[in-house]
Amino acid sequence: MDHHLALSGRFSPKPPNIVIDAPLALSPMGLLVTVTLSQSARVWLPRGFYTLLDNDEYYRHRPDQMGGGWLHPDARDATLREMVLELEPWRRAWQNGRLSSRVHWVGDAQYESALPEREGTALMPRFEGCCAALEARLGDLAGTAAPLDECARDVIALSAALQPESTYILTIAGSAGARPPLCDYLERLAFPATRHPGAIPGWSGPAFWPAAAPIAASGRSAAIVQVVAPVILALPDGWSETDWALEDPADHDETPDDPWRNACALWYELAPVEAAA
Repeated sequence: MDHHLALSGRFSPKPPNIVIDAPLALSPMGLLVTVTLSQSARVWLPRGFYTLLDNDEYYRHRPDQMGGGWLHPDARDATLREMVLELEPWRRAWQNGRLSSRVHWVGDAQYESALPEREGTALMPRFEGCCAALEARLGDLAGTAAPLDECARDVIALSAALQPESTYILTIAGSAGARPPLCDYLERLAFPATRHPGAIPGWSGPAFWPAAAPIAASGRSAAIVQVVAPVILALPDGWSETDWALEDPADHDETPDDPWRNACALWYELAPVEAAA
């Protein structure tokens, strides 16, 4: 019996959340895909993405400093060189207000965030708790995180913090049908990532076709990753000043359990042929 992750092409009354991974955002069609998706879904960017845009000139000259050690070694240098070409168009789009009304992100504070209308303040403490617990899992690697690594952490934390709403990460696909590079980052966190056996029908439906078309036209493929983290739902919806200063939620008497216990992920490749269907 086939099992399918149902992602309906009709989003009323509540569209799904789609978190755009930085390597996909900085692919040749990433800006267009992101803005087009925002017409039909609630689209989010990782917090660390702003660091890349705010320092675009530096990273254009030093792409090796962007991080992304979890990218495939054979393709990493070429991928980074390709990504830095998209930093300036993204920065201009951001400055010109093309993103502010429809594309969302969680900043370092409430006033620096762009949240959907009527979004409660509960998201921010959940997101911060998710990030802190991920850093605890990464150990020494977390202290030297470059922007792409921060973005990878952010998309995973944000997708979990948005539970139980339907939330998907859109990322670059692996080569020759291999799993997405983001799954290699998940492996560092000890999260098992399984390929989903069925298709996601909504991505070939009318609601997603305008966003899938650029991917198909470029001859590339993307992938969907869904993070499943049941214990995240136990995180508090509001924190005191003491809680906000907490670096590791595991040290807090009220949150002794690892929020990422039992976390896992599903992934599915969105091939150009399917996108054009």
